[in-house]
Amino acid sequence: MEKAVVRWAEEVTNLTAKGNEFAFEEMQRYFSTEQIVSLTVLCGMWNLTGRVAEALHLVVEPPGERISFQKGSTP
Repeated sequence: MEKAVVRWAEEVTNLTAKGNEFAFEEMQRYFSTEQIVSLTVLCGMWNLTGRVAEALHLVVEPPGERISFQKGSTP
């Protein structure tokens, strides 16, 4: 089941899900239509945030550092 989800996420990310019947049928074996839609939307939103951040030159987490959410907080 985990391999099916990873395969589906990769297909969605690479914009090749529409043409991969095997990946879709594999998802149908393990998940309901509603679950497949939810996972697909989640993948799409995750990709969207990465693409927007990249386009705007945003560095979410500088290399070698962690995000500090509040002053004085420790990573």
